[in-house]
Parts: sequence; structure tokens; C-alpha cells
Amino acid sequence: MILFLDFDGVLHPDPCFDARRMFERVPLLAAVLARFPQAGIVLTTSWRSDRNLAQLRAPLGPLAVRVLGATPHFSTFSAPASLQPYPRQAECRQWLIEADAVEREWVALDDRASLFAPDCDRLIECDSAHGLDEASAGRLCFALARAQRAAEPRARATLPL
Repeated sequence: MILFLDFDGVLHPDPCFDARRMFERVPLLAAVLARFPQAGIVLTTSWRSDRNLAQLRAPLGPLAVRVLGATPHFSTFSAPASLQPYPRQAECRQWLIEADAVEREWVALDDRASLFAPDCDRLIECDSAHGLDEASAGRLCFALARAQRAAEPRARATLPL
């Protein structure tokens, strides 16, 4: 499973004027992901524009080892017409294509629903003023459990007899 992860408005409030609050929600996200050890993280944050992968991993603490990479920028590929209005979702799709992971289950954790199609049932939206909270963490846990159940039949089908 893949978790597409935004930073601002998810791991801390957006805007975040207090440096002590930056990445304050990492422990809550780590607690949720502890139940899903097979979930990898792909970064969708705008921070990927001016930081390398090591710099992006650094503030994630125990989650850093789960980071598989970052999505490509919308301007670097041709998105299908249906995703043109939804750049973040298009970036997630493009990463899945480039990673040969189109069949993998995925969930996106973001504070900007407008960057995803209105019918995107894989988006868990956070309130940007608070970031990940108990309610959105519960929705994320439910979505990851659903994705895990959906992935199990495929995993069993590929097991040798």
C-alpha cells in the first residue's frame, strides 16, 4: 500500500508560524501507520520543489525509513484530460505509473481536496488549520484497513502453491 503524504496542513497547521509546531503530527501519523507495516510513503508536499529526498525525510523521524520517493511535478508529464483540473491526484497517478505500481492500493492524506477529483474516494482530507487530528487519523486508519483488505486477494493470488 502507498500513502501519498502532504506536509503543510497535515503534519502541522498551514500556515505554521511557530517553529515548535512544525511536524507536530508526525507521532500521530506514526501511531496509525504502526498498524500497517506494509504501507510505504510517497511525498506529495510542495516542499519537494526545493529539497532533496534526504531533506524531506529528516523531519519525519521514525517514518523516514518508509519514504519510497516523491511524486513528479505536474508540469513534467502529460496528465490525462480527466485529471488536468486535479494536479495532486495526477501526480499520484504518475508516480504509480513510473514505479510500475498501478495495481497497488493507495490513499492520499492532504488538506486540499480541490487538488483531487471530487469523486476521489482515496483522499483523506485534513483541516489545514489543525493538520492530522484524531478524526482524520480515524478516517485514515479505516481507509488503510480497506486498502489492506482489497490488496489481500491479489497477494494470495500471486503466492506459489
